[in-house]
Amino acid sequence: MTAKSKDLRVQQVNCFYNYAIGLDVTQVDLLKTAKALLKSGTVRTVCFSDLKAVYLDEHGDLQVEWLRPQGRRWDNSWTVQFSDTLPQHTAEDLIFCLELAFHERRIEGDEARQVPPHMRAALPPVVLENDDLTLPVYPWLKLHADGLMCICFQLDTTWDDLSEEDFIGDVVNLFQRYFKSVWVDAALQRIDGELHLPDAFEGEISIGGQRVFDRQTRKLVKKMRQTARTTLYDSLSMDGRRFDLHGEPWLLHQIAGSEDQAEWEGTIDLCRSIYANAVASQVVSTDYRKNDGVAGVQLWQGRPSISLMRFAGQPGTKDQLFDMYGQSMSRILMRSAGMNEPPQLPPDLRPFNDYCLHGNRAVLLWTWLRPCSEPDNAWDNPNTRAHLLENQARAEHFEYHNIRIARACAIAEGPPSDEQLVYAYETLGNADSVLHKSSQAGEITDALEHLMTAAGTRGLIASGKEQARWYLDERRYKAEMRRSRMDRWLTAVFGMVGAAGLADLIFRPLLQTTYPGWVAWFTGLSAFAIASFLIVLLVMSISAFNKKWSE
Repeated sequence: MTAKSKDLRVQQVNCFYNYAIGLDVTQVDLLKTAKALLKSGTVRTVCFSDLKAVYLDEHGDLQVEWLRPQGRRWDNSWTVQFSDTLPQHTAEDLIFCLELAFHERRIEGDEARQVPPHMRAALPPVVLENDDLTLPVYPWLKLHADGLMCICFQLDTTWDDLSEEDFIGDVVNLFQRYFKSVWVDAALQRIDGELHLPDAFEGEISIGGQRVFDRQTRKLVKKMRQTARTTLYDSLSMDGRRFDLHGEPWLLHQIAGSEDQAEWEGTIDLCRSIYANAVASQVVSTDYRKNDGVAGVQLWQGRPSISLMRFAGQPGTKDQLFDMYGQSMSRILMRSAGMNEPPQLPPDLRPFNDYCLHGNRAVLLWTWLRPCSEPDNAWDNPNTRAHLLENQARAEHFEYHNIRIARACAIAEGPPSDEQLVYAYETLGNADSVLHKSSQAGEITDALEHLMTAAGTRGLIASGKEQARWYLDERRYKAEMRRSRMDRWLTAVFGMVGAAGLADLIFRPLLQTTYPGWVAWFTGLSAFAIASFLIVLLVMSISAFNKKWSE
């Protein structure tokens, strides 16, 4: 007899709101990008996938740290000795990066190397505030050398039996929730504002989708830009608020222009836009030229990765979990608290009896089990952080491969250059092979393939490849046409040269002997005309013969 399904009462949860972003560049110079991010004040520490790190010391000078962890791949831990001069906040950032690197190396084998080199950095925190609630959110950046990046906003909270409806509305759907105040670092806001102000309001002066061009509209757009620029600088020049987050002081500012705006719509999606644009503007391509513009965001996809660590009545076996909370888990995956008959849960992608993994296009849900020996507070278990970061490493693994194919399909729809077209075709052509070799753990590979299918991304591969092939054929056809035109011009040039040589060697002496009374220029012109006529006649005869032969 199965237990009656009940609603969740959430106690402890960890969320990574992952935004996978595809830039419009496919080759990134990670070292120059890291220097640009450090110089702009966007980050303070950058850790590369080869375990080298660069950071700014207390004097603002660039320093390098070589991380050499001690421990074998399949051990449970690494031991790392930091330099004595390493700042405390840099050490904390590097510990986080090393923990994720540990799990990443267990996911992907050295032989395959399907994921290119990358860099990871902590971004300034965000504080979301309402009258009765203050949520600090910690963003992290992961940027790959092929122009794909992930910005994740980490939220860790403890609740007093938060109801399922409130949990779905306030945590799972955090991106839809309005906040009275959103506090973000001033440097990021300034970079984002200066990036958009030169082209701001261009698309807003229109009627029925048709843009209006005249002197008055240009003056209006110019005035709106000036007002926006003044608002930005005035807001950021005011004193910010000091927040003490994890024992470190942070000076943050409200979103420029949102002060005392009761109807202002502040969401975490706005933060995603600010952070993505600020980071993308500092990205340096390997083929960067002085007059090139900054890198832009081509597309992004986002979904939260939610780890339910503690909830009321948390069972110790999966059978009990599905019987008691199967419908609640399905509602979380649907992001809908009002469904009385939610759809059946998708298959559990975790074969072991420690937690469940369910996912679809909207959510990745990690539901933990609780054996009798586990403490009430999940953080009392020293392995909790390792489990959370293992889940996040797997979530980033999925997000990377998902956005890799999605961006290739977007490029194939309208390739901006031949190099990007070839990149898209190669990416789509080896997509199935890359997914199959993406992990040295069969469980992770199977889960990745299932999630890619559930997200609908694998269904785009065939059509995207056909689009890329069509553009390749079009470019090949145009190249053949240009080559054919060039061949015709070359044939005409060499035909004239041959006619001139034939006239000078044969027909000119013959005409001079036959008609000695002709002037020299007329004799030469007549010789050239006769030679040209004979060559054209020969070409026409060969063409007619080839045409008849081909038929």
